[in-house]
Amino acid sequence: MARRSNSMKNKEFDEFVTKQFSEANEPDIDWSKNRDEWLIYLSEFYKKVESFLKDYVSKGQITINYNTKKIFEEHIGEYEVKTANIQLGRNQIKLDPIGTNLIGAKGRVDMIGPNGTVKLVLVDRDASAPAISVQVWVHGEEPPQEKEKSKKIEWAWKISTPPPHIKYIELLQESFFDVFTEIANG
Repeated sequence: MARRSNSMKNKEFDEFVTKQFSEANEPDIDWSKNRDEWLIYLSEFYKKVESFLKDYVSKGQITINYNTKKIFEEHIGEYEVKTANIQLGRNQIKLDPIGTNLIGAKGRVDMIGPNGTVKLVLVDRDASAPAISVQVWVHGEEPPQEKEKSKKIEWAWKISTPPPHIKYIELLQESFFDVFTEIANG
């Protein structure tokens, strides 16, 4: 009986060592690279917003002022991002970056106005809603194999509708104007 118990323990220890070894040999995540990519996408986001509003800015009807804020994210640490304040008459709309270390998105910017907040998310261009999968297996069994990523993700900015039935809407000038009006006017 003791011999069988030892072989069971040895097998469990072998599995433990194998798992630890394979995890140690997985490539580390380059958090600095993730942060830098996020900052590039954020810069592109602001250029897109500026292009949507350029006619109104050139007429002096809308002004856009930029500031900075510090964000702290786990693994990445503290870093600075650009925020935007869009002034239209008495209404001020703030574009407030939340971060990149998120579940289900590569980044998020909140558009905050007097009548609410809209989430703008950087997600897979082909996504129409969040897609999160969960895998469950019984201790002692082999975990299910991860599905191979079939394609390289192309990131795109989209408007996220409120929960519980979240949908993504492509960020175009028309959709931007719709949410801008909604949070500025109600």
